[in-house]
Formats: sequence, C-alpha cells, structure tokens
Amino acid sequence: MSPKKRRRPKPTSEQGWAPSSQGGIDAPDIEIDLHGMRAHEADTQIKIHLQHCYNSRLHIVKVIHGHGSGVLKQLARDILTKSDLVARHYPGSYGDGGDGVTIAELDYGGGKAYNRRANNSIVPKALPRK
Repeated sequence: MSPKKRRRPKPTSEQGWAPSSQGGIDAPDIEIDLHGMRAHEADTQIKIHLQHCYNSRLHIVKVIHGHGSGVLKQLARDILTKSDLVARHYPGSYGDGGDGVTIAELDYGGGKAYNRRANNSIVPKALPRK
C-alpha cells in the first residue's frame, strides 16, 4: 500500500483557509453608510470611520449619505473639509452614486499620489526630480 492511501484526511477545520477571528483587528470597509442616522450619530460615526481607515492606511473613503434633505450630505462634507486626515473630497461619479456619495482621499503627507484633471479622471502625478 502506498503512503498516500494510509494517510488520514485533514480535519475539516484545517482543510481550507479561513481568517482567524482571534488575532487582531478586522480591516475596515472603505465605505460607510449613513442612511437612517441622525446628524449627531453620523458625526461620530464619520470621525471614527475616518480614523480607522487612516490607521489601516486606506487611501480612499466612501461616505454614502444619500440625497434626502441634504443634512447628512452637508454634515459629511463639513467634517471632511475640517479634518486633517483628508487631502480632498468630491462627489461620487455617476456610477458610484452621484451626489448621494462623497469620496474622500486621505492625506498621509508628502507628495500627493494623484492629480485631478478637468475631465474628472484621476491620473498619476509625475514624481518631482531631485
């Protein structure tokens, strides 16, 4: 009998890879949905989410606030404008949710990685010469 036939199968817990829930922090999602929140709830949630994304070294945060009466939209954009963690923010494109979504690019210092053109396309920025 060959050695392969004599081996026992692995237990089901070891057969496939599964992330362990014990070892550390879960990575935050890029987007946060503010639907159904009041202004004071959304204020704290946006600030907490920005800090989590900044600590996880994400470059883009997507805040979904919807159209509605515009209170959450204005609140989100005010928070992103005043935050030191955000380099710039802008409304989402047509496919991303349009004006009901605000996209923020986080600022990690140094040169900006991307530059916006007039047609709203993101293109790589040339590196400065030394």
